[in-house]
Amino acid sequence: MNGKKAESLAAFYLRMHGYQILDRNFHSRFGEIDIIAKRFKTIVFVEVKARGEGYLAEPGYAVDEYKQKKIIKTSQLYILYKKLDAFDIRFDVIEITKKGVHFGVNHIKNAFEV
Repeated sequence: MNGKKAESLAAFYLRMHGYQILDRNFHSRFGEIDIIAKRFKTIVFVEVKARGEGYLAEPGYAVDEYKQKKIIKTSQLYILYKKLDAFDIRFDVIEITKKGVHFGVNHIKNAFEV
């Protein structure tokens, strides 16, 4: 499964669960955030990880400490640019798995913290 398809599926999942999508694929000199969403008074920075059949580890394990630091730095710039410092922030990971023709979505809220 390609990254764009997984991100689209994750964005659809978030919208169906009451999130407003603010941005997708936000880039900075530090890295990229796949999805930035808002729910109530919380801005949620979402990393999407997808895997097909044959992987032993869950996709979220790919969001290591190095990747987390890049996401955190990029989120700080986003908050500054968009003047969103009055909101709570949260870092989530959405795992997309494919088994045969079926897709699974696992939403890990508060996957890591600053």
